[in-house]
Amino acid sequence: MGFCHNEFLLKFVSYSYYEVYTNTQRAFSGLGFSYGSDEDAAFITTWLELCGLDGIKLLNLKIKDLDNSFNANIDSSKINSDFDCNNKSTLMIGPGLIDFLISKVNNNINFKITMRNCDDPIFLIPLLYKYAKKNINSQIISNHKIQAQITNKNIAVNKEIISTTYQEDFDLLLTKNTINEQKLDIHIQSSKINEMLSNGINPDKKSWDQISEIAFRTFVPESEESRSKGAGGGDAND
Repeated sequence: MGFCHNEFLLKFVSYSYYEVYTNTQRAFSGLGFSYGSDEDAAFITTWLELCGLDGIKLLNLKIKDLDNSFNANIDSSKINSDFDCNNKSTLMIGPGLIDFLISKVNNNINFKITMRNCDDPIFLIPLLYKYAKKNINSQIISNHKIQAQITNKNIAVNKEIISTTYQEDFDLLLTKNTINEQKLDIHIQSSKINEMLSNGINPDKKSWDQISEIAFRTFVPESEESRSKGAGGGDAND
């Protein structure tokens, strides 16, 4: 059986964190995300991909829902013991929502909220990890089962939450207390993330190509102005 060496290489193309971040940031811009929101969403997607949690595939599955439908507005007056996401992707509302919830936990030791009509809680994990580094731990819990736990030392995730069609309402717990390590499907040590950065990222080729097509929408003829603007950088540990 013949095998083309070039075909093998195409299946295992490796990109740097910055290359994946830049391409996805351009894709979000092409999808109509506002400036700043495109960078937040690119960080979420790239961090998940870096950690082996299928960020690029998940983004590709959401493209039709996200295309030219950007709306990150949330009514903070309706955020109490529960919050209805109204099926808005957390790629859009996640950054603002988590920032607001953190303001609640800063005045308390614990804060728990029930999230309704949210089909992609996986995209919250990178945002929660940013605050875990500030010693605010978190858990995503559905039906009394921990689906994800994020601390400064470890990220633990059950495979069933790696989805853009998650069907269950869930509780989001934020706490300043220490929480015991949970035995979930996937464990990622925070201390290994910098090592992952040096190894490169190998996204699913089909998903990568489709996201790159969206990114092409933002390309303009090179000029002094376009060179000076450049894509914003990101860091997996931000």
